Amino acid sequence: ALNTFGNYLARSWNPADGCKECWENMLNIEGLEDTAYPIVTLAMFITRPTPFLEEFLLKIAEQTYPKHRMHLYFSNMVEFHSKEVTEWVDIVGRQYKSLKYIPLEAGDKEWHSKNKAVDHCVEKDCDFLMIVDSLAHLDNPFAIKLLVEQNRNVVGAMLARPHKAWSNFWGALTSDGFYARSLDYVEIVQNQRRGLWNVPYIGNAYLISRKLLSDPVLKPSFISKLLDPDMAFCANMRQNGVFMHVTNRLDMGHLVSSDNFVTKNYRPEMWQMFENRWDWEARYLHENYSAGLAENATIQMPCPDVYWFPLFKDRYAADLIAVVENFGEWSDGSHSDKRLEGGYETVPTVDIHMNQVDYRHEWLEILRAYVQPLQLRVFEGYNNDVGPPQALMAFTVRYKPNEQPFLRPHHDTSTYTINVALNRYDVDFQGGGCRFVRYNCSVTDTKVGWMLMHPGRLTHLHEGLYVTEGTRYIVVTFIDP
Repeated sequence: ALNTFGNYLARSWNPADGCKECWENMLNIEGLEDTAYPIVTLAMFITRPTPFLEEFLLKIAEQTYPKHRMHLYFSNMVEFHSKEVTEWVDIVGRQYKSLKYIPLEAGDKEWHSKNKAVDHCVEKDCDFLMIVDSLAHLDNPFAIKLLVEQNRNVVGAMLARPHKAWSNFWGALTSDGFYARSLDYVEIVQNQRRGLWNVPYIGNAYLISRKLLSDPVLKPSFISKLLDPDMAFCANMRQNGVFMHVTNRLDMGHLVSSDNFVTKNYRPEMWQMFENRWDWEARYLHENYSAGLAENATIQMPCPDVYWFPLFKDRYAADLIAVVENFGEWSDGSHSDKRLEGGYETVPTVDIHMNQVDYRHEWLEILRAYVQPLQLRVFEGYNNDVGPPQALMAFTVRYKPNEQPFLRPHHDTSTYTINVALNRYDVDFQGGGCRFVRYNCSVTDTKVGWMLMHPGRLTHLHEGLYVTEGTRYIVVTFIDP
C-alpha cells in the first residue's frame, strides 16, 4: 500500500502534469556515440511452447539498442522451438557483442538458467541485465533503450494481453504475498494513467542495474521457497528493500498467451485466433481488410453481384495449403463421399473439409468476425437475425491437370458462397478461374488471400475453368443463416 501511495505523494504523478518522477535520475544517452552506450546483457528465455515466436524474435532483432553493446544470453527449454531458435541464433545471435546459447540439451530449469544469466552478466562486466521471456513482445523498437534511460534498480516494460486486464505486473499484494488489484491497476493497464510505477511484482521483461548485480547482499536470485522464478526474484527484492518499477510512459509492447497453444497442430498459430486475436490478425488478416468496411468504400465487382474483398495475407494462404497438404487425405473427386450425410456429392471436387483438420470451429469464427461484416455491406437486406453464419460446406479444393483440372457448371447449395484464392495465378498455376455462365463473365486473375463472394442457389450458375499447368488451391464455403 505504501508503494502505491508513493506513486502519488509529493506530486510524483498528478493528472495535470502526468509523471514528474519519470524525469528524475534519467540516464541521458541520447547525445552519446553508440560506442559509449552502457553495456547490456540481453537474457532471453523460452520456458514453454509459445505462439508467434517468429514475431517475438523479429522484434528482438529490431531493437535499436546497438548490438555491439549487448551480450546475448539465450536459453531455450522447449524442443518444439529448437530448430527455429538455432537458426535465429546462427543468423542474428552472432551480431551481438558476445553470444552464449543454452540449448534444450543442457537440461536447465528456469530458475537455474536465470541465476546463471545474472552470473554471466557480472562476468561480462555489464551495466544492466535485461530479462525477456518469450511471452513478452517488445513492439516498440526503442524499448530496451527507454528502460536503460529510465535508470532504475529494477524497471520493467508494462505489457498486457491486448484488450484484457492480464499484465506483467501487480499493483498490490495480499498478506501472504500473492496477487491483489490496486485501485489504479486498470487505469495503468489501459494506459489511462501513464508514468513510472512502484510495484511489488513484475515479470517477463525487465531491466536490472549493475548496482544490484554487483552487491553480494542485493544480488538477484530467482529462488525463494517454492515460488516460480519471477515471483521468487520479486519476493527477494522486496525482502531486501529494493524498489521495483514498471513504466508505461510510452507503449512498449504486449504479452501473448501460451495457455492453449497446441503444438500437435501443423502451423499451430492458425488456431490462435481465440487466445491471441491481436497477434493472429497481425500475422494473417489482410492489411487492407478494413477498407471494405469503410462507409464510402468502392467495392470491386468483377462480375454482376460478384464481390471481391481482401481477406487474408499471403502467409495465411501458404499456411492453410501447408496444413491440408500435411494432412494429405484428399477426396478422390468422385460422387461417392462418406464424409457427407447420405454419402453422395452432386458436384464433387478433390478437397479436404475444415472439420477433417479440426479447423471448423476457427473457420466459423472467421465467417462471423470477418466475412459477415463484408456480406452485410453488399447484400443489403440479408441479415441473419438468428446468429452467426453457418457453413454447410467448408473445404479446400485442389485443381491439377492430371487430377481434377476443372469443375462443370453448377449451383452451390448455399445462400451465398465465398471462394478464396490460396496461390498465385500465372505463377503457381496456369489457367483456372471461375466463370459465371448467365453473365458470360469470368474471374481468372485471382489474387492470393482475396475473397470472391456471390449468390449460391439461384442466379449464379458457375464453373471452375481448366487448370492447364501447376496446382491451383482455393478455399470454398457455402454459407447459410
